[in-house]
Amino acid sequence: SSGINAEYGGTKGEPMKAAGLDMEVNKRLGSAMFTMFAGNNTEDSLSFGLAKILEVDADGNEIGEDKHVCRFDKELKDNVEVICEEEETVDGEYAGLDENGNATNIPYILSVKTCPLAECQDAAANIKIKSYIFTAGGFICQPNCEPGENKTMLQSPVFNGTAKWDIEVSGWKFCETCGVNNDVVAEKLQIFFTLAAKTKGKSAEARKNRGQEFDWKACEIKEGLSKEEDFEDVEEDQEEDTENEENENGGENEESGENNRRKRMSEKGGDRKPNGMDKGKDRKPRKNKGKCKPARGSSFKGKPEDQDSFKFAGSDGSNATMTFRMYPMATIDETEVLESDSGFEGPNITVVDEELVGSGETQPRNYVVITVKKFNSKLVYDPTGDMTESGGTTSVDESSPSRSSSPDNMLFIFIASMFVVMTRVF
Repeated sequence: SSGINAEYGGTKGEPMKAAGLDMEVNKRLGSAMFTMFAGNNTEDSLSFGLAKILEVDADGNEIGEDKHVCRFDKELKDNVEVICEEEETVDGEYAGLDENGNATNIPYILSVKTCPLAECQDAAANIKIKSYIFTAGGFICQPNCEPGENKTMLQSPVFNGTAKWDIEVSGWKFCETCGVNNDVVAEKLQIFFTLAAKTKGKSAEARKNRGQEFDWKACEIKEGLSKEEDFEDVEEDQEEDTENEENENGGENEESGENNRRKRMSEKGGDRKPNGMDKGKDRKPRKNKGKCKPARGSSFKGKPEDQDSFKFAGSDGSNATMTFRMYPMATIDETEVLESDSGFEGPNITVVDEELVGSGETQPRNYVVITVKKFNSKLVYDPTGDMTESGGTTSVDESSPSRSSSPDNMLFIFIASMFVVMTRVF
């Protein structure tokens, strides 16, 4: 135990509290299972949950049969009530990295809940949700921060008050003989997450945020980034990202953009693969860690970021301060890492017409969806949430579990102590 002063939630629905963050936890699995507030500000909130999980075939068609779809949102037709059991509540330290890429331990509080899925799936199936609140800053990695020559290591900054969840789906039994003729096979699992926010008491919708490119070239040049071809690689990736953005806005098509990239590569002496900033299938494992390393983008104060981020906007055009982040990858069967070219799709905002309880009509629902190829034992996916634009719950980058040790606070305490002493003397 690190001795962090925190209050823990449990099956009674009491909130987790640490680092200026209040997280209300609903014991029922579903939409808005987790709702966060920054301190006493109840007008601004960020909610996260799981609406449903379902199997699809190789072409993405929903299997739709009993025991192969779980609807958790209580407003959806044919939903199931899944009550999660609290397994443990602890504080501890997360193995991460500091600004320079050196190993460090990031303190947190953690609540673990296990949600049995026997009502809608195999008797052994369950979802385990680990809810973290970090109480200091650093970088976390997916799947972990251990070095490796040919290893995929995606990283993301966390701050004092950053929330993180590990979503573990285990024991899921995929359909092998579905359909009228028993010839349909489930090949993938889709998870439909819900994101919602309120700013000044008004609802705000999630929007996928492209974010800024990380200006790593402005950093101090570190080992492994000193070769001229490394700089050229990243410059080419930046150009490619600009082309991709133009494609999304009606410019060149994807094929011509790829052809242009290959043309530039050829002119510079070969078709080198991108060196870490690419947003999709060509991403290579990074060998460099910490602040000065190739990265996909930047979400907070110029810090490198490998997660896709989501911002929130109200109907009146106002922007909320909250940010939600999700990795473009997942881990299955303990060690296999899936990316966009190896069995993972998303995260993508998707609108689905849903039939609701007590209504024969359908209504559109917004989800953030990930799709993962069939796995044998376990799927792990871990999103992250922050309540402020600068990360976590504070406007400064916390480097220790408590702010009480900062120079300003120490000076205040010293002056206050001297005043008490002088009062007693005179």
